[in-house]
Amino acid sequence: MDEKVKELLEKAKLTAGMAADTAVKAAGMVSQKGTQLVEKTKRNFQVFDLNNEVELLMRDIGRMVYLTHTGVETDEAALEEKLAQIDEKYAAIAAIKEELEAQKTTTVCPVCGKDCDKNDLYFRVCGEKLQ
Repeated sequence: MDEKVKELLEKAKLTAGMAADTAVKAAGMVSQKGTQLVEKTKRNFQVFDLNNEVELLMRDIGRMVYLTHTGVETDEAALEEKLAQIDEKYAAIAAIKEELEAQKTTTVCPVCGKDCDKNDLYFRVCGEKLQ
């Protein structure tokens, strides 16, 4: 076989190997990003569910307050329990939101207001120094 053909085939083999390595890395990154998105979505659904539970508790408290207004005896211990449950749910919501904020990989540029990567030294759109 001609030496130039051998050299060309060797270069093609190396290029194919590099392309395969790059594809594997890209697939790994896509998988990682997909997992992160699934986890973020789960956490957002937890916040949604907790907010719905708070609304139900508030509705119950409102009913209790109205009944007290009309002269019906209210169980103060039950009212205090519902208020404590609301406090717990709001604390859980705050913790989830804090966790989601810590996982963000972007920040907002102070000059132009667009999203940029937290690790960038300069913003690629306006050139502002970020760190």
